[in-house]
Amino acid sequence: MTARSIALIGAAAAATVGVAGLIAPAAAGAATPSPTAAACDKTAWEPTVQGRPAGLAAGSPTGDYLWHDQRGFHLRVTHAQHDRRVYTGVIHASAPMRMERVRLEKGDRVTLSKNRQTIVFAFVNHGGIDGVNFHTDCASTLTVSRLRVGGHRIALKHVYLGATKAHPAAVPFTVHRVPTPTT
Repeated sequence: MTARSIALIGAAAAATVGVAGLIAPAAAGAATPSPTAAACDKTAWEPTVQGRPAGLAAGSPTGDYLWHDQRGFHLRVTHAQHDRRVYTGVIHASAPMRMERVRLEKGDRVTLSKNRQTIVFAFVNHGGIDGVNFHTDCASTLTVSRLRVGGHRIALKHVYLGATKAHPAAVPFTVHRVPTPTT
């Protein structure tokens, strides 16, 4: 994937989520969360995205795998063959995020917008696992959009959510944090 391709993905992603001009590389671990934000990050999201997808490993069926657990959100991509496939997409939260890159290699790109609410990714995958861990702190919604593999929209059957590997009804899709009970 060329630098121009990455720039075009970022520009398209920015337009999709309404943050044109805000996409720029950010430090992976930038900004230590407040105690409140760190506590929010650990609270549950809707059951569909809770828990690591069962059996996920390098060479699992083609797809984008997204889940949430006590350590935040996780996105991984992989496929069964050892050919080159480029997975791209956009993740947008209703509040600032922090992120850590996971198993990235030459050609893989992950950027966090200046306002820290949008992650744009392009992973060049050869059958291993590439991904990003991210923390939504006190966000109430998370929207995933522009999921593609090889420049084509990824089939819904190749988007896996949570421990049960549920598929979204459509892309883009939005997940919601479970409201914290008030006393």
